[in-house]
Amino acid sequence: MERGTRSVVRDRDVCRRHGVVGVLVEPRSQARCAVVVLGGAEGGLHEADAVALAQEGFAALALAYFGSPGVPSSLVDIPLEYVFRALDLLSARGYASGSIGLLGGSRGGELALLVGSHDERVGSVVSVVGSGVVTAGIDYAAGRLDRILATSGAAWTVAGRRLPHLPYVVPPELVRSIERDEPVSLRDAFAALPTGDELEAISIPVERVRGGVLMVSAGDDGSWDCVGLSEVAAGRLRAADHPYPWAHVVLEGVGHTIAGPPGGPVAPYGPGPGVTFRYGGDPVLTADARAETWRRTVGFLRYTLPRETADEA
Repeated sequence: MERGTRSVVRDRDVCRRHGVVGVLVEPRSQARCAVVVLGGAEGGLHEADAVALAQEGFAALALAYFGSPGVPSSLVDIPLEYVFRALDLLSARGYASGSIGLLGGSRGGELALLVGSHDERVGSVVSVVGSGVVTAGIDYAAGRLDRILATSGAAWTVAGRRLPHLPYVVPPELVRSIERDEPVSLRDAFAALPTGDELEAISIPVERVRGGVLMVSAGDDGSWDCVGLSEVAAGRLRAADHPYPWAHVVLEGVGHTIAGPPGGPVAPYGPGPGVTFRYGGDPVLTADARAETWRRTVGFLRYTLPRETADEA
């Protein structure tokens, strides 16, 4: 167990004992609810986000599910059961069913909605620039971006079954941009959303979440159409007359990099596999939106997660 800064305590050993890669960050005073923090397609561990949540009074488990030692190197065939083990850990720590939240950014937002729709212990889900549709995996071993897009299969599995997903496309203009070393918008590599039964097959059943759902989308997202992808989930919640608080907030003019606490990078461009990605959005607006999204996230988690433990109720 490690002493952290500003009244938080970090524990990696408890994660190892439960068979997950992560760090549990708790405030020194007893937390009443807990949040699992899930990063995006960059992989790795979002420990700083967990620390920021712990400083707000939550227990926070930063969970690595790929891209770190001890977990797969690529976003391919990741079992949802792995995240369920993180919920087992928090349950063992005394966080009751309904007092556990999920916070994910980008592909982590997609994963948060998926896990919340499969595990009734989840009482709140926040998906920032995420997706209400299951999308394809990312096999970084394939090399350059166009080869990754052409070869990647499923991102997620449940009970050993690969989940159906929206496929990638590799338009010729995208390949030309890569070969010219020009910045690319990854959103150009996603197939158009289908309709009817085909859309139903890849949509996340978010109406099954036994708690609140907040989705925050960037109106000028260069990484994917998070507005349209999240609106699929909003439509399901609307159609089901979801009995818990929910919202889909669209922040116009901002880019993909609004997930996480304020102060993180909001550059309009960033590195990718053999490419430079265009994240979109005005940098000043995006920085402001990042701060606003964090305020909304913390406020929503406080509003939707129980304010007292089972022993206190």
